[in-house]
Amino acid sequence: MALRKPNAIVRSWMFAVILLTALFLSFELLPSARADEEVCLKIALPEMADHDRSAERYRAAMAEAGLCVQPVWLPNKRTAVSLKRGEIDGVFASGDTIQQSAGVPLVAGGVVVGRPKNVLITADTTIHALSDLKDKEIGVWLGDDRGKQELVGLADIVMVPGGADMMLRMLRLGRLDGLLIDDFSLNQSSGVPEGYRTIELEAHTTYSWLRKEYEALLPQFNRGTYLLRASLEPETGTETKS
Repeated sequence: MALRKPNAIVRSWMFAVILLTALFLSFELLPSARADEEVCLKIALPEMADHDRSAERYRAAMAEAGLCVQPVWLPNKRTAVSLKRGEIDGVFASGDTIQQSAGVPLVAGGVVVGRPKNVLITADTTIHALSDLKDKEIGVWLGDDRGKQELVGLADIVMVPGGADMMLRMLRLGRLDGLLIDDFSLNQSSGVPEGYRTIELEAHTTYSWLRKEYEALLPQFNRGTYLLRASLEPETGTETKS
């Protein structure tokens, strides 16, 4: 018996190794165990009036590209925080300032989402350019880091929550001397109030963004963004990153 004991131990050890290997391989072959088939990305979309319609279009375009997404409506300010906390996996549209404000590794999509142009809205006849904003209280959408950067050192910046409509309400009530907003958001709102004028500023390019750990899904993500843009603007086509 004493001579056979080492052999019994060896056989038991080999059996355990074979069993563990079999279990590992079977787990790897199960479709439900593959992360790329399970993932449904939570993507932040900007605040808009037609939430349901926009979300359905986005889901449909991504599904056609072979990717599951769950649209999440978030205010500008919460988008970066939610990315940092891992509460969302990406953003539908943002400039490159999102990388710094989120503070986590991100990868940009390869399809241009838009080229919004910032506009300054004011009724003050002494304002003709950003250089005329000294001692003026100018509203900027809370979370709009690019807009804030444009005004640093030039105006008294008032960060306004609640989106374009709240900013325009404050402007009409005389609580602001002007406001800085992108033309896309302005078009989604009630528009320029009567008696006010706009001063066009520089446009900037926006892309979709994903957390770095989902970089392998960029081909499907880009395809879905392309399909969405094509469905919304068939006459203008879509742009890709050069």
